[in-house]
Amino acid sequence: MTATTRLAEFVVKTSLRDCSDAVLAQTRRAALDTIGVMLAGAAEPVAAGVRAVARAEGGTPLCTVVGTSLRTAPGWAALANGAAGHAHDFDDTNFALMGHPSVPLFAAALAGGEAETADGGALMLAYVIGFEIDAALGIALNPAHYTRGWHATSSIGTLGCAAAAARLLGLDVNQTRHALGMAASMASGLKENFGSMTKPYHAGHAAQSGLRAAQLAREGLTASDAALEGRQGYVAAFSGATLPADALDRLGSRWELTASGIAVKPYPSCALTHSAIDALLELRARHRVDPAQVAAVEVGVNAVVPDVLRHARPSNGLERKFSMQYCAAAALARGAVGVADFEDGAVRDAATRDLMERVTMVVDPALPHGLEQHAWSRVTVRLADGTTLASTARGASGHPATPLSDAELTAKFLGCAVPVLGADAAEGVAEQIRRLEDVPDVRALTSRLVAEQE
Repeated sequence: MTATTRLAEFVVKTSLRDCSDAVLAQTRRAALDTIGVMLAGAAEPVAAGVRAVARAEGGTPLCTVVGTSLRTAPGWAALANGAAGHAHDFDDTNFALMGHPSVPLFAAALAGGEAETADGGALMLAYVIGFEIDAALGIALNPAHYTRGWHATSSIGTLGCAAAAARLLGLDVNQTRHALGMAASMASGLKENFGSMTKPYHAGHAAQSGLRAAQLAREGLTASDAALEGRQGYVAAFSGATLPADALDRLGSRWELTASGIAVKPYPSCALTHSAIDALLELRARHRVDPAQVAAVEVGVNAVVPDVLRHARPSNGLERKFSMQYCAAAALARGAVGVADFEDGAVRDAATRDLMERVTMVVDPALPHGLEQHAWSRVTVRLADGTTLASTARGASGHPATPLSDAELTAKFLGCAVPVLGADAAEGVAEQIRRLEDVPDVRALTSRLVAEQE
């Protein structure tokens, strides 16, 4: 059996009954977080740009563009919602994927679910299936795939989205195999574009491409059965290696949704900045640090980090999300890091500007190297009087080992949703997502995600 067929059988044969209560609980949490960041990102320039092209291109208005009044064709809705959801870089991550699983998957699933009038249970199952395939391929290909320059959110996530869409569209094993094969050719996304609008576009691209692959397969388009593991297939092209023989053996028995888990972001910046932000906020509070008295800050990171956080002197808000110098300085100077810290224009806070010049980032070979630990860091702060403050090697809040509480997650959702929907409507959406599997028609949810902006 080829790898593509093995994945296709998992897509078609898995049911909601196979999923544990813990897997379903994790899915509800992911839906709440993801819909929140989609709403928050709908006003961002990348999302507005995608909608402008969607309106110009037209399309049957079957699907909701979250946080707006626009309805459009499924593929455009998937692209628009995916780009909006990743616009603030506030969406969750998975360390096996080494990327952002939930925004592309829910963008594809919401659009596919609306077009097919699916219920909430079908939406949840599609997400679980897509997530598990994302993680399985991530474990097989990473870190080599990621360090070669591929943005796994899109380069792997396109296949997860195709799997989720195939399930929602009711494809059989043969059609699903072809959808995955097509998705392997559609997959793309370069890390060189981090710090630009193309990065959030990647999430929408994965959603749109995965959904389109499933739609085309349903109409009879074919792909190679060896599209994944063939000599000139996806794995060889994207990682320069071969697919491990046991790469897919654990599908359906070890659920990565609860094994490698989900890291929910408390800050709207690259996940690789979060451990340092947490450590500096704690040191600032514990020792009542005066930013003016900080002589130097050193952040030790894993070897994969410098190629990602490559904007030491960021020139705009998007680049600041990928700048350890900026994120560390903002945390230590202001005692908080939020959406407003990444608005375009000059850095308004003088203390942050000054402190950026005293922050250095170095590779620390003593840090652990596991996939789930590549976002760990170690922080040292030296004060003008010679005092040294330090944190031990650590992960970040929101990571699977230290998850946000339900109350913290709800607060994040409301912070994203209330400015768009209003308080009462946002509370109602949160309550509906907590019972997502009971929603009789996805449109009962998406109809509540509409706002006045076009």
